[in-house]
Amino acid sequence: MKTAIELASWDECTGCAACCAACSFDALSMHADDEGFLRPEIDCDTCITCGACVRVCPMLGVGYAKREPDKVLACWDRDSEQREFATSGGVFGLLANGVLAEGGYVCGAVLGEDMAVRHMVTRDGDLMKRMKGSKYVQSDIADALAACAHLLKEGCTVLFVGTPCQVAAMRAIAPKGSEKRLYLVDVLCHGAPSPLFWKAYLEYREAEVRDEVIDARFRKKSPSWTVFSLELTFKTEHRLYEWCTVEDLYLRAFLGDYISRPCCHFCRYAGSERASDITLADFWGYVSDSFKTRNTEQGISLVLLNSEKANELFAKAAPRLVVVDKTLGEASAGNAPLRGPIAENPRRREFWEAFSRQGIEGVVSDFLQPVRPSFKYRMSLLFNKYAFLVPRPMRLRLIELRQKLKG
Repeated sequence: MKTAIELASWDECTGCAACCAACSFDALSMHADDEGFLRPEIDCDTCITCGACVRVCPMLGVGYAKREPDKVLACWDRDSEQREFATSGGVFGLLANGVLAEGGYVCGAVLGEDMAVRHMVTRDGDLMKRMKGSKYVQSDIADALAACAHLLKEGCTVLFVGTPCQVAAMRAIAPKGSEKRLYLVDVLCHGAPSPLFWKAYLEYREAEVRDEVIDARFRKKSPSWTVFSLELTFKTEHRLYEWCTVEDLYLRAFLGDYISRPCCHFCRYAGSERASDITLADFWGYVSDSFKTRNTEQGISLVLLNSEKANELFAKAAPRLVVVDKTLGEASAGNAPLRGPIAENPRRREFWEAFSRQGIEGVVSDFLQPVRPSFKYRMSLLFNKYAFLVPRPMRLRLIELRQKLKG
């Protein structure tokens, strides 16, 4: 039996799982495609063609309002230890603690014991801590979306953090009347990397070290916040190994734009207009006005406050933060997703063909060779760090010039 329901096309589907969470008949489930990305499939024998899945699909049915941010801020936790273990400046944990303290729930991505990434919902502070930090793998989210919708229906408060498309999914399935109890936080997204390639990478490292990987830290601030490393923990004596951005195979594949979901390269959510209450990111390209607020390479968060709710939630965390007012132009200069989607690598198809034939060994030499930062990049970092020494009029002209060069 063939269903009359037509879901988002292969090119459009973000894997947000709103359709699965909205189905009351369990007629949809998520299955991995050839690149490891989860996509919805319909059980034609169970589907009654009610259309609920289409109505909540951000790509097909439901609209999504977007707006320019009310405030653009550079922030970091005053507690240097907390800041050290955060991906950037440590803002998410403070926002989450504020919601938990008032009896609310937090939903975010967690790296499981099987090294897969899933969204989970909790009121437990220890589990919330596992939601901190970047996870450069697209998460499995369907069950968490349904759980959040149920909690909202029961009158609970929920802080949901995810990629912009996941935030759109959460907004789409939230019960009517729950808007004031739902805080939506999107992370500025370079792309959603393949779970299949992540699994292959782990197997490659396990064979190399001859041990089992039991944990990962995608963004260790070593040698610095700007030039970070991927750290893996192995089972034997919890040995730690780390590989820097410029040489690690997985980071090279991700930042080289080979392994993101195809729709990421024409993302509808990229740009300065946001569909969330709060947007969090690294403040790449941060330039200080003073020695006191200079970049010490310990991590700086970019925070965009996009709604009245956002201002209220942020105010609870602000006393624990150093907060510096910035402009949208300054933020977008160092964060390409605020200017538009990340372009697909022209060799992406060739990459995946080689990977499908030979696995990760088939792409190492031709696609993932180590690179060294260019002279232009190194000079840009130097400017970011010491620009406060330059007289303000000249500094502003240099920042403006850099923004124009980046388009």
